Amino acid sequence: MRGRARWALVLGALVLGGAGAPAPAAGQSSVEVARARQALEDYFTCERTQRFAPCWPRLSKRVQAEWARQGRGSVSEYAESRAAAEPHYADFRVQQIRRSPSRVVFRVEATRAAEKDGLPDRVEYAVLREGEQWKIDGRRVGASETTP
Repeated sequence: MRGRARWALVLGALVLGGAGAPAPAAGQSSVEVARARQALEDYFTCERTQRFAPCWPRLSKRVQAEWARQGRGSVSEYAESRAAAEPHYADFRVQQIRRSPSRVVFRVEATRAAEKDGLPDRVEYAVLREGEQWKIDGRRVGASETTP
């Protein structure tokens, strides 16, 4: 009995550990995932404060080009547009991390600033490695993909 209980405990720990934290993809260490998460945390600061100018350099080249195609390719135009956009989030909780060789996708529960007691939105943020830096490359609110 004692041996079975020990194996059940080990098996349970393996199952729970595997479900909670996926293994890193090839070429992506936990240090790199931590750097990607720090880029996301910096972006969360912009979301909380509604000051988006500091986040312009945190956006990927693709996202910056998309803003330029929309006629908002400067830091100030981006910052004004994002600050005016809805919804405004005040709190973020990372629920899941998905990894690929070049991107990390964070599934987040985001609480709207005006609705502290309301149900959180499900938001996914894609963070892409460009050179030596991690950049925000996409955002999906519910089923709708939006430009970060």
